[in-house]
Amino acid sequence: MDQINKYLLHHQHLWEPASDVSLVQMIEAVGGLHATAATVPYLSLWARQKEFDKTELQAALYDEHTVARVLCMRNTLFILPNDLLPAAYQATKKRRDATIDRYLRHYGISRSQYQRTCSAIRDNLGDGAKTTAEIKEEFVDESSSIVVDLMPNDWQLVRGRPRGTWRSNLHEYGTFEAWFPDVDLDSLTPEEAQSILVEHYLASLGPGTEDDIIWWTGLGKLDIRRALAAVQEDLVEVQIEGLEVAHLVPAEALGDIQRECENGRSVFLLPGLDPYVMGYKDRRRFLATERYDQVFDRAGNALPTVWCDGQVIGVWLEDKRRTKVEVLLFAEADKSFTSQVEAEARRLSRFLEHEPVNVQIRVYPDDLYPKTPFTMARR
Repeated sequence: MDQINKYLLHHQHLWEPASDVSLVQMIEAVGGLHATAATVPYLSLWARQKEFDKTELQAALYDEHTVARVLCMRNTLFILPNDLLPAAYQATKKRRDATIDRYLRHYGISRSQYQRTCSAIRDNLGDGAKTTAEIKEEFVDESSSIVVDLMPNDWQLVRGRPRGTWRSNLHEYGTFEAWFPDVDLDSLTPEEAQSILVEHYLASLGPGTEDDIIWWTGLGKLDIRRALAAVQEDLVEVQIEGLEVAHLVPAEALGDIQRECENGRSVFLLPGLDPYVMGYKDRRRFLATERYDQVFDRAGNALPTVWCDGQVIGVWLEDKRRTKVEVLLFAEADKSFTSQVEAEARRLSRFLEHEPVNVQIRVYPDDLYPKTPFTMARR
């Protein structure tokens, strides 16, 4: 188990932060960045890159258009490199279409009416960008308002620059074809796309099981088994100590797994919904079973986590006023170890732009539990 954890931490650029990997390469290597909350992708990159600057991600998203924030795996927002967009789009399209169809039926909007309204909105935007509120000012009927809200999920509109700071979830929207004219979303069949997505998962987050892949993609078991059958010649099975099911990994990665890693950093902090902690349905490899309900909410989404030697040892939270990082450790720790945690938490506090830097460390209270990936509640 330790060897697998070391390999994955190294592969995820958590064993040692990277200094010579481009932002696009980093995002592809970790499997894509969860992007439901505005700050999460920035914090995931901060944990993996030396001297990461927020403007690097902003430039890639809003100026260079080398990555996109799109709804795909598990109906969740991810930031992905452009070359993965056709696979992510086609592999997950059936599930997105089903969700959109439910909304259209509920509001009594036909598919043909939906497509006509989408076309009119795209024509109105042209090469420009507006917030959804600004678009709705020009399309004032109720059905158009509903269509505007659905279009980003349908990849007809793409989330552009936020109105506000890097923490803002209020975005401008442009048309997908204007932002990504060289990306052909129809270049793959759904079956081809699902196989590519499975290969991408195992290359980024493997070793993993069939259940892990189903969890991460949000696809059905039959789709995943068909995709695995299409790429099985390139995969091998490995057994992880303490876990009953054999795990799959690309054959070319086997040598890296077996290679001894030099010592890496022992303590690091990850945001809630980080791609590494969210990459598996079975989390026993890095989290004790009795601690599961202290880290994951009922939907299986993770709080921000504190790590030591490849294991989750606590969680951290930013207070509602955005002035403090609070670290909750599962157990009392000696002064020398606590100082390591504090140093990393202070580095995080600076990145979160706290003035002054403010860190509090205490033991995880028995009456707390995760309510959402970003908040706690008391029993």
